[in-house]
Amino acid sequence: MATIALDKIASAAPAEKATGKRGFWGSIYDAIVEAQELRAATYVNGYLAHLSDEELARHGLTRDQMVRRTRSMMSSI
Repeated sequence: MATIALDKIASAAPAEKATGKRGFWGSIYDAIVEAQELRAATYVNGYLAHLSDEELARHGLTRDQMVRRTRSMMSSI
């Protein structure tokens, strides 16, 4: 039967690269997170577009702010 020392597992973890570059899987993960954030923001903006000006004001937004936020979000694509 094999045994594993827990202190060996922690010390066997690869050290962070000194160059500061993300690895392949780190870059993939970042791209997925960014895509999901954009998808969620698009969904929320679609919902906010259906609210009246009074309802937007209750949430602390104006229609102009919402439009600007949507345009800046879409221009970053």
